[in-house]
Amino acid sequence: MQGQIRSMTGFGKAYLKTETYKLTVIIRSVNGKGLDISMKLPRELVIYERELRNLIKKFVYRGQVSVNVSLELIKVKPKLRIEDLGEVVDQIVFSTKKLGLNISDDLVLNLALRFYHPEPEEENLFTTESFKEMFLGTFQVALKDFLKSRVEEGENLRKDIENNLSQLEKLLEIVQNRAQVLIENAKERLLNKAKQLLQEIETNKVVTQELKFLVEKLDINEEIQRLKSHIELFKKELQKGSPIGKKLEFITQEMLREANTMGNKLPDLFPLNIEMKTAIDKIRQQVANVE
Repeated sequence: MQGQIRSMTGFGKAYLKTETYKLTVIIRSVNGKGLDISMKLPRELVIYERELRNLIKKFVYRGQVSVNVSLELIKVKPKLRIEDLGEVVDQIVFSTKKLGLNISDDLVLNLALRFYHPEPEEENLFTTESFKEMFLGTFQVALKDFLKSRVEEGENLRKDIENNLSQLEKLLEIVQNRAQVLIENAKERLLNKAKQLLQEIETNKVVTQELKFLVEKLDINEEIQRLKSHIELFKKELQKGSPIGKKLEFITQEMLREANTMGNKLPDLFPLNIEMKTAIDKIRQQVANVE
């Protein structure tokens, strides 16, 4: 059973609207060598930053993740508090008696209502358990959407990687089938050129040994076998699922190293060698986005 491949690119969004506020959570990410989380939170919600970071770290291992939370307050008429209004009434009654004034209860109440300005409970609202529960719930909805997008993009990456890997295997098979003929042709050209330059080549043991060494260097069978091994290891790791990005990057580097060595040892591989390196480079670019 193959594991899920996750892309480092993702996007998630969630909304929450109540009678007193509107909340929007946006989470997005791009490629990164490690995990880097940046947060833009309203002043009222900074107290939840650590919890939000911990939630992300449970599910995300690589990528530059940015979180943007916006909070819009909806102005509502503050609720009348009888206790607070009573205090204002007491102050008015005390002041009028001290001044020797005698006013009716209706006038006292009217004055109290005029001077009483209840403060909205915005500050306390954002520290309540009910708000915390709704806020974290909204954040988790955005996080789930974000993770889903990374999985979807990751599976698309898997298909592209597998297609390019299949192309590389086909090219490598062609190289293996043609290698011996190409090596023999290169050997023959090398020997003919040497004979033209050195008429006494057959009696010159030093030159003969040097030629033998150069001819042996034309052999690319070891590189072919190592590249095959790298491909098999790559396929095995790909089945495991994320987080595997860093390991796949390393294997891809080794694959490219073998392809370069083949091209350097046997120039006759051109343009097959170019096609192989192009396929590997495509894989490298795709792997760079795998978590």
